[in-house]
Amino acid sequence: MDGNGEHWIRQKNACAGADSSLLVEMAKSKNHTNHNQNKKAHRNGIKKPNTQRYPSMRGVDPKFRRNARYAAQGTQKAIAAAKKEAASA
Repeated sequence: MDGNGEHWIRQKNACAGADSSLLVEMAKSKNHTNHNQNKKAHRNGIKKPNTQRYPSMRGVDPKFRRNARYAAQGTQKAIAAAKKEAASA
C-alpha cells in the first residue's frame, strides 16, 4: 500500500467488476505555477545585457554597409591629413 491511494482505486475497480490489473491514475490538478520565481530572479538583480561598443553590421542593408565603409575610409584619410599638417606646422 503506497501513499498515492492506488490501493483504494484498485479495490474500487475490483468491486465494480473492472480488471484489477488496470491502474487508474488521479487527474493532475496543477499544471503551472510561477511561485517564488520573481523573488529568485531579483536576488542578484535583473541585469541588462552588455552592449558592444560597435554593434555588428550583420543583417544591415548592403547599400548602407557599402556607404559606411567608404565614409570610414574618407574619415581616416582626413584624420591622417590633419595629423600630417599639424606635424609640419
